[in-house]
Amino acid sequence: MKITIQKIIYPGKSLGISENKTILTDEGIPGETVDVTPLKEKKNYIEAKTINIINPSELRTLPACSHYQACGPYQYIEYSGQVNIKKAQLKELFPKTHINVSSSPIIWRYRNKIKLNVLWKNGKASLAYHTPESRDEFTLIDSCHMASENVNSFLGSFINAANKENLNFIREIEVRESFSTKELMFTAIPFEKSDNRLNELFSKFCLKDTYIEENVSGKTFRIGRGTFFQINIPMLEIAIQKIISSLRADKKDTLADLYCGIGTFGITLSPFVKEVIGIESESDNISFLKSNIKLNRVENFKLYEGSCEKLFPLLLNKAIDILIIDPPRKGIDNMLCHNINFSSIKKIAYLSCNPATLSRDLKILNRSYLIRSLHLLDFFPQTPHIETLAILERQVSS
Repeated sequence: MKITIQKIIYPGKSLGISENKTILTDEGIPGETVDVTPLKEKKNYIEAKTINIINPSELRTLPACSHYQACGPYQYIEYSGQVNIKKAQLKELFPKTHINVSSSPIIWRYRNKIKLNVLWKNGKASLAYHTPESRDEFTLIDSCHMASENVNSFLGSFINAANKENLNFIREIEVRESFSTKELMFTAIPFEKSDNRLNELFSKFCLKDTYIEENVSGKTFRIGRGTFFQINIPMLEIAIQKIISSLRADKKDTLADLYCGIGTFGITLSPFVKEVIGIESESDNISFLKSNIKLNRVENFKLYEGSCEKLFPLLLNKAIDILIIDPPRKGIDNMLCHNINFSSIKKIAYLSCNPATLSRDLKILNRSYLIRSLHLLDFFPQTPHIETLAILERQVSS
């Protein structure tokens, strides 16, 4: 089946039309004519796979990874084209809002965390990603351009050690790297810290098994095995500066940091405000948050342990001036949106990894707040993922 790609829709499917039927395929740049093979017919569209490029776009380029569809599905598109595609997708959700774009300072080897499956066949280990849209199929890899050369060097040594020492208990591995110190933290799953067959590997790469330290905006953060931290540090620096300059906080302000994690935003903004109120529910995050507050000698941070949905309504009697929201992909609870509307908060920075749930939440928040600026922050080059920063200000009653 031959189609012309009209656009790429979030999260990364290429759309074309054939005989008045919408076709969604796995690869294709707007303007290209491609051959596709149908895979599955749905009620409103047909799922397909691209098998040949008939008229390639000028934006088409060679992917760096042979397994790119498993790690960076946009690798076949020039980086400028990737950013424009993401901007167009945001524009469909926010047609009346100007979108500011911040491209990533580095577009390869930026991931500070990589998780891989370890497959065993005939007593030999191989590394693999899950095949896209499958939990049962795998794509083998030797190295990956999304991770640093340091991490790739470790992966090669790990496979050699796994085969030499017959480490066949390992089913997955996770490697985290500090962008600033180049420290590596390694986790074998299931975790067998006491297994001395890993000692040589730990010694060669000076591996950490409890935490690494990252320096961001003049602050030091300890990052543990089960904690959340942004994967693109240069882009995180840009995001923090955007938030600081947009919120224009002063020493009279109280800032509430929802889903505050290990304190990335609350701690970095603490010098600019009177008090930071942080709310976090995950026990691993809370443990490292407390450590990071002490490590950075922050004295104006008050932590509330529990869910934002339950705790935020109890804080409505406090005079909160500024709100930072960095929720999981599901966005924020409907009632939490309404509670924010009823608060006295003047300014909000909402950092979202899912533009669809951001759009949904802002439709509620727009009853009390105006979008002052909307920023596409490209944390995830070579992938369809979109990070968006919305800066909101309370509407002034007329």
